[in-house]
Amino acid sequence: MFQLRFRYVFMFLLGAYSFLNTLLIETFDYYHVGADKWIIFLLFLAVTAAIWEGNRLWDNWLSKREIKPFWLRIIYNFSGSLLITALAALLLGLPTASYALSKDWQQWVLPMKLLVMFCFRINLFLNTIHVIFLYMQQLELSHQQLETYKRISSQAQLQSLRNQVNPHFLFNNLSVLTALIGQDTHASIEFVKQFSNVYRYILKSDEKELIHLREEIGFIHSYLYLLKTRFDSGLSIDINISEGCLSAYILPVSLQMLVENAVKHNIVSKSKPLHIEILCLDNESITIRNNLQKKKVDDDHSTRLGLTNIAKRYDFLGHQGVSIQHTEQSFSVTIPLIHLKAEP
Repeated sequence: MFQLRFRYVFMFLLGAYSFLNTLLIETFDYYHVGADKWIIFLLFLAVTAAIWEGNRLWDNWLSKREIKPFWLRIIYNFSGSLLITALAALLLGLPTASYALSKDWQQWVLPMKLLVMFCFRINLFLNTIHVIFLYMQQLELSHQQLETYKRISSQAQLQSLRNQVNPHFLFNNLSVLTALIGQDTHASIEFVKQFSNVYRYILKSDEKELIHLREEIGFIHSYLYLLKTRFDSGLSIDINISEGCLSAYILPVSLQMLVENAVKHNIVSKSKPLHIEILCLDNESITIRNNLQKKKVDDDHSTRLGLTNIAKRYDFLGHQGVSIQHTEQSFSVTIPLIHLKAEP
């Protein structure tokens, strides 16, 4: 609020209004301050400008510190403004009293009391408006963050769905199913079952912001079943998750996106098998790691988008900590587990 473009106009209007209000309630008839009214008018304008500018500089300093939570920022704002107001009253009031009144300082007491009262009223008014302004700004920022999160979440869900319904995925799995039907009826039935589990989970995952890791792992088993059937010995999977991890929460389809990225961007063959590990041993995070044997892909942007969306969704939920480790031999992504307090 203190950064208004035409703030000097508002300073003048506020000071002039305050002086006019003082005249209308006949303050000078009850309190004989002994100074000309034009001097008092100029003093009103000066202290109003000093309080405003002092608050502006103080607010600029606080803004650079990004103080959180919001209520702490308000306390700092108001505490600093009290000191600024007191200094403005003294630094402007005492020289004015010395110039406009007699040299007897005892006659300054009443005018200084009235000036201090006026200054703190101006400061209270300005800070009340400023708090409302900060609150509206914070509310707008919250709305923007919510919309951003919704967009990111939708992009992540859409990206996951696209990965599964693209022609290559369907063609590859239908080719595997065709081969299984002629070889093993039981295996083909199980393949169709796992195939339907994958689509059912993805289509329903947009209904939840978080999901139990136990459910996500169940989905991953179905997804990995399809991959393992397709690549056979070209793909090896190692899932090592402690029981304590399974009760935590995770973003839906986040593990699938990371596994899909590993398969999409690495060579998977019997001569060069891809090893994927899904590890959770500390109850705080889960890691997806694979050996690195890159292949050229048509669209590397989808990988960056997927990882970026996962990180941003965690940031929005207040769980920073998505980390990526890239060496010449391996690539791993670690995402935090979310532990929700049980309802009483």
